[in-house]
Amino acid sequence: MASVYAAEDVDTGDTVALKLLLPELLKEKEPVVRFRREAQAGILLDHPHLVKVFDLGQFEGGALFLAMELIPGGSLADLMDLGPVEPRRALVLCRQVLEALGYAHGCGVVHRDLKPANILLVAAGTPDQPYEVAKVGDLGLVKLVGDTADALGAAKLTRTGVVFGTPAYMAPEQALGRLVDGRADLYSLGIILFEALTAVRPFDSDDPMDTMRRQVSAPPPTLAQAAGPRPAFTRDLEALVARALAKRPEDRFRDATAMRSALDEAFLSLDAVS
Repeated sequence: MASVYAAEDVDTGDTVALKLLLPELLKEKEPVVRFRREAQAGILLDHPHLVKVFDLGQFEGGALFLAMELIPGGSLADLMDLGPVEPRRALVLCRQVLEALGYAHGCGVVHRDLKPANILLVAAGTPDQPYEVAKVGDLGLVKLVGDTADALGAAKLTRTGVVFGTPAYMAPEQALGRLVDGRADLYSLGIILFEALTAVRPFDSDDPMDTMRRQVSAPPPTLAQAAGPRPAFTRDLEALVARALAKRPEDRFRDATAMRSALDEAFLSLDAVS
C-alpha cells in the first residue's frame, strides 16, 4: 500500500521515515481511510516499544504521507532469516513486544497484522542491554475499539466475514472473518515466537487459503517436534507457546500482562538447561 523513504525534516534537521501511500490508491476510499487511521493510531500511541508517528500530511500534488521515527537496524524477520534465535534473546524481544501490545490494547488499539517484518530492531549498545530493542510498527490494519473508536470517529471498514492480515501469522478467528480483540495479537506473537525458536512456522503452505485452514483446525506441533534434534526446550517454554496458539481466544492468555508473566517464568526456566 505504501513506499517508505528516509527523509530529512528541513526545519529540525532530524532524519525520519516518510511513508507515502501509493499514488494509484489515492482515488480509492478504503486505502485512504486506513492510511489516515494508521496515522491516528500512531499519533495517539506513545510507548518505547512502538514506532512513533509524528505527523500526517499531504503534498501539493495530493500524495498522503506519514512522518515516523526512523529505525535503521532492520527487523526481526531479518534476524530470523539467519536461523533459530537463541531462546533468551527471542524471549527478551517478545517480552518487549508484549509491553507494546499491552499498552496499545489498553488504549483501544488492536494491531491485527503482527509479524516479524513489522517488529523493527534497534541495535544494542551497552553491556546492560545485550539484546536489541524491539519496536512494533506498521499500524495499517489496526482496529480501534471502545472509547478510542468513538473518540476518533473511526468508521467500520472490515465487515464480518471479510479477512485482512497475513495468513502465516493470523489468528483462527481472524481467518474466519470474525470480530477480533487483543487476544488475536497474542496468537500472532505465539506464531512469531515459535518461528524464532525453531526456524519454521507451525502452520505454513504455499497456498494462503490452506495456511488459514490450518490456523483454524490443525493442532500445532510442539517446539521439540518442529526443531528436531536441536537442544531441548523447557516445559514452561512449551506451555507458553501452546497456550498462545490455542484455537479459541478464551483458551489463550487473557491479556498481554498475563502472557508476559508466563514468558518471565519460561525465561527463568532456561537456567535449568544452561
